[in-house]
This record gives sequence, C-alpha cells and structure tokens, in this order.
Amino acid sequence: MIPAGCLRIFGAQPGAPQLRLAQVIDGFLARNWSPPRRFAQITACAFLLTDPGAARIDVTPLAVSASALQRSLGSPAGIGPSLLLFEGGMSAVQAFAALDDEALASGLRDPSRLPPGGRLTQVADISPTAAVAEAPRPAATATTFAGIYSLERRGFIGDVLGRTLEGRLQNLVGGAATLPAPGVAAEFDLACLAEGLRILAAPGHVGVLFFPMSYAGLTDPATGPAYVRLLRDMPAGRRNQAAANVYGLPSNISVRALQWVSATLAEAFAYIDLRITDPDFPAAHVKEGAFSSATLVLPDGTAAQRQGAVSRWLTSRATWRERRLWTALTNLRSPQEIQAAATLQIPFISGPGVSAFAGAAFGGRARALSDLPA
Repeated sequence: MIPAGCLRIFGAQPGAPQLRLAQVIDGFLARNWSPPRRFAQITACAFLLTDPGAARIDVTPLAVSASALQRSLGSPAGIGPSLLLFEGGMSAVQAFAALDDEALASGLRDPSRLPPGGRLTQVADISPTAAVAEAPRPAATATTFAGIYSLERRGFIGDVLGRTLEGRLQNLVGGAATLPAPGVAAEFDLACLAEGLRILAAPGHVGVLFFPMSYAGLTDPATGPAYVRLLRDMPAGRRNQAAANVYGLPSNISVRALQWVSATLAEAFAYIDLRITDPDFPAAHVKEGAFSSATLVLPDGTAAQRQGAVSRWLTSRATWRERRLWTALTNLRSPQEIQAAATLQIPFISGPGVSAFAGAAFGGRARALSDLPA
C-alpha cells in the first residue's frame, strides 16, 4: 500500500488570500517533494502527499525548508504558521483535510478527536541555519520529551518536558537517576517552563505538555515569584494543552498546603498532576476537584518492591476516585509492568519502558502495546 498523508497549514495569518496560500504551498512542494513522490491539492491549506517508493511518509525533504515556507506565510511580526502532517488511510487523510480550523485546534489539544487510524506530527525545520537561528540555547542544553501513554486510547496523549544538561538527562519519568537534584530543581523547572511557553506560543503542538513543578521551588520565597511571573505568560488559548507535574511533595503535606498549590497553578494549567513517591500518601488530604490526577512513581528497586508499592497504593484507589482524580503510574521499565498496568485499568503510564527520552514530542502518536517503548 502506498503511504498517504495530508500536509496542512495551520495558523496562517487571518485573512490571508486563499489563492496565494495555495500558490505558495504548491511551489514549496514542487521544489521539495520531487518525483517519484506526488502531491495534489485538496483545499487551499491542505495537500495530499504520496510516496510510492517508501513504506511511510518521510518528512525530511520538507523539514529542511520548513522555516522558509513559514516565513513566507507569516505575519508582519515574522511568526509563521505550523506545518502538520497527518498520515493514515485515504479516508482518514481526507477526513483530516476537511476539518475546519476550530476542529483542528480541538484535535491538537486532544488527539482522540482527530480522525481515527492516523498519526499527526508537526514538521519542524532541521536545517543547520534554523538550528542556529531558532534555538539560541547553549549547545550543552537541549529540551527532551517523554511520552504519556493512554492505555484506553492506545496512543500518546502528551509529553513530559525535560532536558539534557552537559550530557546529564533530567526528567521526571525515569526514576531517581534522572530526577533533578534538589538544589537545581527550581532552575530545571523554570528552564522547562520557559521552553514550554515558547512551544505553546506557536500553533501546531499536538497533545498536552506536562511542565515539571517542584513543590520546594514553588514554596521557596527566593524562587516562587519567578514561577508566578512565567505562569502569567501562559497563552490563554493553549491552557487546555498545559498540565503541571507537581513533584517533591512531603508525605505529611497538609490540606491547606495542597489547596495553596492548586490555587497557584489552576489559572495557568487545565490539568494538575500530583507525583507521589509514597504509596501511603494521604489521599484524604486532597480536596475534591482541586487536582486532575495522581501519579505513583515506582521505586528504583526489585520487581517485588515495585509490585508491592503498586499494591499498597491501590488500597486507596477508591479515595482517589471519590476526589475525581485519574490514577497513573510512571517509571515503568518492562513489558510485564505495562501489561500489569493495563490489567489494573490504570489510565495513563510513562517511563523508560513506555517511551524514549527524545528531542521531538510523542503527543498524538498511536502505538500498540506490543510496540512499546516508542
């Protein structure tokens, strides 16, 4: 079967002439999608792509020139639209092309609303000049993504932000080895927050972005105000794609402290997740509706210790449900742990056994359990 995809322009300048959009995209594809690859216009902002010589659509020929196309379609301020590629069967591709901008925006927030049987990715510029111009961060630092997998939907609903700093991976889903040290947790959070705001400010990001939020950093008088200042910059229209991962919670945290955390983060984030290392965490201290989910971080230990932690945590599962919280597991490392989570009907999972730590987001990708880690 010849792979098919729909290249869609999203976030073009309002009121842009449809004929000009079609002409610019047509010229871009004529230069970068050469035979035996083929393309055909479906709508002014959507083109059908096929590649008879490949097993799937390879976006590399498009990615190397993506910035030039975005600039040519951008606003006077130089902010260009996003290039989205939806791959799948012909009926799914045609259904995607027919989505209006509102439906597409809804699908970017929640990939389950996109036509079934397809995979959506954002075409990012990978040319050397783009890397210099668009990523003015030190070479020793890079943003990483770890996928959050929905066992019900069999796909990734979003990503946890992390980074590599001077060769050391920092992320919340890999256990103690990747967790930022307490002394640099606030610095790590604020760097991820700034990068996440940049990602969400541009149209086209797929799925929910999970921001690390250290409890110690939030409550420290020296660093807390910096969080608040950055949180004010959360794009109002992208709040539904923003989630907070609150980590480093004391086991004996008070009801009042949890309410303060919820009140501080609720305006910026549609979802607030409590990352718990103590399976005996007092679920009764969580006010109903104050948070979205509770994620147990599996300990770095033997299989028996990890299984024991899950068993103890599940004794309070009814209490979590009474408070309308989803439950999730992270730091999963093996197919056996993933299958156990599925059997226990845990909605969301993450960890090295679920996805790699990658330089591109996983959100919106369908993936069978047998194909994990992604």
